[in-house]
Formats: sequence, structure tokens, C-alpha cells
Amino acid sequence: MIKPSHNPELPFIKDNYKGNLLTEEDRYTNLFGDDLKSLSAVLKWQLGKKPLTKLKENQISPLQQSRIENIHLKNTNAIIPLGHAGFIIDMNEIRIIIDPLIVPNILLKRYTEIPLDPQDLKNVNYLLLSHNHRDHIDKASVIKICRNNPNAVILTGLEIKNVLRKWKITNPIQEAGWYQKYNTLEEIQISYLPTQHWSRRWIKDTNQSLWGSFIIIDKLQNKNIYFGGDSGYGIHYKEFGNMFDIDIAMLGIGAFEPKWFMNTFHTGPEDAIQAFKDLKAKKWIPMHYGTLDLSDEPVFYPEQVLREEFPHELPNINWMTIGERILI
Repeated sequence: MIKPSHNPELPFIKDNYKGNLLTEEDRYTNLFGDDLKSLSAVLKWQLGKKPLTKLKENQISPLQQSRIENIHLKNTNAIIPLGHAGFIIDMNEIRIIIDPLIVPNILLKRYTEIPLDPQDLKNVNYLLLSHNHRDHIDKASVIKICRNNPNAVILTGLEIKNVLRKWKITNPIQEAGWYQKYNTLEEIQISYLPTQHWSRRWIKDTNQSLWGSFIIIDKLQNKNIYFGGDSGYGIHYKEFGNMFDIDIAMLGIGAFEPKWFMNTFHTGPEDAIQAFKDLKAKKWIPMHYGTLDLSDEPVFYPEQVLREEFPHELPNINWMTIGERILI
């Protein structure tokens, strides 16, 4: 079956854009082609020298943490970090959850605590899932949220619905291609945007579902929030900076070592700073570090690099404390 290039039920927000490109093998691809790593490159990484290994001994997350207070209240316009790339966003009493990882997972050891009892996470309007990697679409977390919030609408990328339906999830699901706007409550607007990344859950499903980022627009408060998902640095950031007046950008800084292997698909601290400048955002929240150990650098390293090597950039940052509200 030929995969869809877009969702015909959703409008495009970019003029003359016709939909996502597909390879001859009927797989999704990045805006300017792919750089999927070969088996030899993977072996070179895994078997090569790892100069940061010693720093991982007894590594501790640098992230401050607290339990979420009054989790049932969503009347404060705020962003609540959940760890890694997970967030709660409350705006105009609309609750949005992004890429939650809130159920213990033996395959994904956490270096931070889960800041809430998943059973208490209710009154969810939208669940946003950026792409089909296990640290972003966690099966147990998604199932738990959907059982507690059967009317929450899932907003995600093309061909991810099939995965969710296999998990017996019955919530409404909207799949979008890049530059498409979801159908949402009139107070907000959410669109799916490109990233430079890839997708795979199993061995043979590489790039058979789409990956992306989100722009979330609060139409009442005139605030724009950009969630960058997973992405290497690319010219798409400049494009988004020209398309939107972004107030807060959430950008990854972790899983970037070794750079020769990782930087195609993950921004490190330096690339994230440039992405922030390209986006012309007012503030940014570093994410995708401190909770999971996914690459060669220790969990504290991305923040350390940012603080020590780029001190002049620190005033632009809203550092996240897991479980505490960042006012929008």
C-alpha cells in the first residue's frame, strides 16, 4: 500500500506545499534527503573510543525536581516539564501533553523521578506525539493517559495511528503531514512541522511513519510555543522563524555525542543555540537531556557544556525544573 503524503482532511499552512516526499521504497524522507547510518557506522560508534565514558561513573542528573502541585488544576497558563522531552502545557484551561514518559520502563532507565502519579493526570484535551521512537512514544505512558482520558484527541504524524490502534487505543486520532494544521478548539491552533530526523520502532519499519515538531498557538493570549521534537540542525529553523513569532522554543541539547554520528539527527548545545537564533524566539527551554542516557555523553554533560562554553547565551534560557510550572 502506498503511504499518504498528507492528510486530505487537514489544511496546509504553507503555500504551494503538496505533501511529504516518499522514497522509491515507500518510506518517508527528510526535506533534503536522508543520512541514515550504515551498519558499519553503527559498529564504528559502538566499538570505537569513548572518551566520555569515565564521566558516566555514578552520573547524576543536573535537573532540579519536584512533585507537580495541584495537578488537577489547569487554569494557569504554563509549561510543566515531565523529564526528557515530555511536557504538560496548560493554556486557556486547555491541557496538552507532549511525548510523555511517565510510567517506569525497564528499557529506559530514568535519572530523574516521575513528578506525578500517572493516575492523577486527567482533564487532558490533546496528546501530542512527535515521532515513533520509544523515548517519545512510550507505550505504557500513552495507554495510561488514554485510559484516564478517553476523549483526549491524539495529534501525531502520518502512519502512527496504526501503531496506536494495535495497542487498543480508541481515542480520536488526527494524523498530519508536514505543514498541516490539526482540527482543534478555536482558542488554539496546532500544526505539524518538519524536523531532520527519522523513525523506527522495530527492525524493519525504518521511516515508515512520519516524524516532526509542533507549533502551538494560543490565539487568545497571542502566544506561540514551538516544540522541536528530535532534530538535527537545518534550515527549517530559519523558515519557522520567518513564519511564526515564537515566544518559547523547546529545543533538544542531549544525545549529541559522538558528534560525527549524532549531529545529523540531534542538536547539541551549540546547534541548539543557533536554532534558537534562527527561530528568533524570545526564550528557550533546553530539553532532551538529564533524564535518559541515550548516547556517549553523561546525562549532566549537555547542561555543563551550555553553562561553561556559552555563558553569554544563558539569559535567553528558561531552565526547566521537572514538575514546576514555567509561566507562559
